[in-house]
Amino acid sequence: MFYEVKTRSGTIALDRAVLGYIIRREVAAFQGKVVLSNAKGRPAGDEIGFFDCAWSEAGAFELRVFVILRFGISISAVTQELILRLRAQTEALIGLRASRVVIAVRGVLSKNISRRDLEIVG
Repeated sequence: MFYEVKTRSGTIALDRAVLGYIIRREVAAFQGKVVLSNAKGRPAGDEIGFFDCAWSEAGAFELRVFVILRFGISISAVTQELILRLRAQTEALIGLRASRVVIAVRGVLSKNISRRDLEIVG
């Protein structure tokens, strides 16, 4: 699926897989503390249903990433770090700054997944 984004310099076609790649790469930097999930809180496999993206008329976009966090880590610290990394990488790799990044924590993983419904906005 492609997104067509109108910018000042013209129109950009952006494949959803590119955003998926950026998100997977930044989540991998947390070495298993963050697990991508779908919107219902099930761990994501190879599909790209672990994020949503909404575009505005001005070319800005909102990114919503669904995750499960490992038990014992600071939700605030990890999600804020992930927000900063995603903003920096989307701007560096595709040239567009995310106007809003939302990390939707769908669960906490210890032996089992404990359901959560938290949204951290950055």
